[in-house]
Amino acid sequence: HVQSLARIEEQTRILTSGQSRQPVEDKGSAQARMLARAINRLAAERDRFQDDVGQQVTQASQAIERERRRLAALMAELQQSVVVCNLDGRILLYNNRARLQYQALAQTAALADGAGVIGLGRSIHAVFDPSLVGHALDTLRRRIERGAANASAQFVTTTRNGQLLRVQVAAVLDPSEEGAAASAPASGQAAVLSGFVLLLDNLTHDFEQQSLRDQLLHAMTEGSRSALANLQTALDML
Repeated sequence: HVQSLARIEEQTRILTSGQSRQPVEDKGSAQARMLARAINRLAAERDRFQDDVGQQVTQASQAIERERRRLAALMAELQQSVVVCNLDGRILLYNNRARLQYQALAQTAALADGAGVIGLGRSIHAVFDPSLVGHALDTLRRRIERGAANASAQFVTTTRNGQLLRVQVAAVLDPSEEGAAASAPASGQAAVLSGFVLLLDNLTHDFEQQSLRDQLLHAMTEGSRSALANLQTALDML
């Protein structure tokens, strides 16, 4: 009887450690056999639960990867620079347009390939002033709290090489809170901000064109001032 209990205890310890799924031997006295059967039933339930959880995790991972690939394919077709970040500013996803545009904004020759500026896991704060990004996120949170369905914000900044940029910031909500977002007006609960999307527009060329138009208009006005004065004089004489 003592040896049976010692054997059951040893086999149970191996079974619970995960080293083996070999069931406990059903030997010994009636009480020992009943104990072994109960342990085996619990172990079988535990194994089925672990297998089910593992299968669900695998399916969820595959679904996430499929959605990630779809999103990457969609972003690749966009003509605008798109960068997806988490709340800490770590880059999670970006399209080729963004890579090329940030490459053009690289400050030094060492970063000419864009590798030091943008990449998975890198911080967007290396590109934009953290205070500008933080202010945009605060604006998003306030608009989400007021029940905005598609909260967004924007800011305009310049780079060290004189580029004028307009950055639109869109909210990414926690998927687990989408239902709460839909019922926010009724329940008073706001959705949770889990990340943000940056849409980058380079306004340098447009600004230069506008400045050139203003200069030409000013020059034309100044050039016609004397002619207008002579015309005014002639009208006064008439």
